[in-house]
Amino acid sequence: MDIDRDYLIQPLSQRVYGDFVYWLSIIASLFCAVAPVIAVTSPGRNIINPHYLFSAIWEGMEPSAIWQAVGSGFPGGHFWLNHLTYGDGLAEFGLALGCYSAGVALLATAVTHIMKQPRSFGWALASIAIATLITLAATGVYQQA
Repeated sequence: MDIDRDYLIQPLSQRVYGDFVYWLSIIASLFCAVAPVIAVTSPGRNIINPHYLFSAIWEGMEPSAIWQAVGSGFPGGHFWLNHLTYGDGLAEFGLALGCYSAGVALLATAVTHIMKQPRSFGWALASIAIATLITLAATGVYQQA
């Protein structure tokens, strides 16, 4: 039985997407690993004081009550944009970067679709459209009501 080897090769655009998601996820996980160390060693450089956070959780408090008790209220879903040097802001940035890796990967994939032969402008346009939606959500421009 003769196997067509070209059939087994993954398309370039899919490999580009996978590489971007892989490496950005690794970088994001490093941010998420460093952030708790900063949060615990410098409790004053956080939106929420981590030393009181877990006791409030174990007491069974509601999330809104926890934000009031150990912080100054919920600062919004994208507070990392204004508090990137804070421990919890850095942790949220790591989470946002991990989620946004799909948007960056889709932009790289769109470039691949445009540059490779045969060109695939439809897939490039779809990639750009979805990357735009991800960007709007990641920056807080589009938020769920």
